[in-house]
Amino acid sequence: MANGVIIHLDNEKKKILDPSKNLFDQYGLDIEYVICENKEEFEKALDENFGSLKALIFDLLSEEPGGEELQKNNAKFLENIKTSFANYNIPIFIYSGYLEALGDDFDGYGTVYKIDKDKGIKPVFDQFKSLYDSGFIEVFCPGGLIESQLHEDLHIAFTNQFNQNDQIGKIIEQIKINVGEELAPGRTKKVFKRIAIRSLLSDLLAPEVGEDGRLVEENVNTIEHYIQRAGKIPVWTGDIFKKNESEEFVFILTPRCNVMRSQSLLVCPFILGEIITKKDKISKMLQGDPTVSGYDRHIPPSPIFEGGKLALSKYFMIERQQLINNYFKRVSLSDELTNEIIGKFGAHFFRTGITPWDSNEVKNQIDNP
Repeated sequence: MANGVIIHLDNEKKKILDPSKNLFDQYGLDIEYVICENKEEFEKALDENFGSLKALIFDLLSEEPGGEELQKNNAKFLENIKTSFANYNIPIFIYSGYLEALGDDFDGYGTVYKIDKDKGIKPVFDQFKSLYDSGFIEVFCPGGLIESQLHEDLHIAFTNQFNQNDQIGKIIEQIKINVGEELAPGRTKKVFKRIAIRSLLSDLLAPEVGEDGRLVEENVNTIEHYIQRAGKIPVWTGDIFKKNESEEFVFILTPRCNVMRSQSLLVCPFILGEIITKKDKISKMLQGDPTVSGYDRHIPPSPIFEGGKLALSKYFMIERQQLINNYFKRVSLSDELTNEIIGKFGAHFFRTGITPWDSNEVKNQIDNP
């Protein structure tokens, strides 16, 4: 039995579908390759194989489109694809000779690839094989680790928070008292969802205990501290903004308690790409060691963000509306890293200084107590 299914839609069976299937079979992957000649066959194959789906390949256009053809004939099909896979990051390959007709459709989808037919089908298969061999697809596909293992891990992490059978009931009753019967269900769901996620994240970041009983340090990948916030809040502590049509960046230092209310925001410059590259100093850079970073803070490069230097010592204020009008959010830092950076900024901001000691006198006192 195959370990999953790829569905390929194209109306040219002999020219495109059959040669593609033959080439894919040569890759030796344990994946069934299903070919469809029309959208009806394609949507039927989706329904029949959804639970084992690993990738989609399709061409919306069989000939050069004209006028409103794409919008009229394919808008519903595109919307169905987006809706069906909004929660699954499986690879979707739009394999077409007229990609320009798509405009910005599917832009912003990290696992949607637009491949020009002039390049042949091989780039599609090479990209799929890379994702498949790495284990990425098994995490995010329907029925993958996100649905199975993560659900189990969340359940275990959550239930471990309560060691008495009256604790959950007490929390629910407290919420009812605080917000009332009508608002209690929504509040309860949010509270328990955050408890589950935070407890699981704490477990994932904690050191593991080896077979010999010793702690095994857990190191994160640089990508894990860079996130794209999913919420609708325009500005938040830890965001990095880039000025429109400029290479100027700023980092939001304003504490979370004020960032939504303040009309003026505390920020500092961020210098893209300015990092420490000497091998013997990289570890110190990652730890924010002042012997290499001074009062500033370097953040490392990753595949989605180049990293650079937060010039904490050059902090300034900027009007919220000016920021919203003239900048766009480039990336956000994790809460963990943001807290560490604000702590370092606080140490710089609140330093007081002292009249210098006379080191010669101190040395004499040490030598002659």
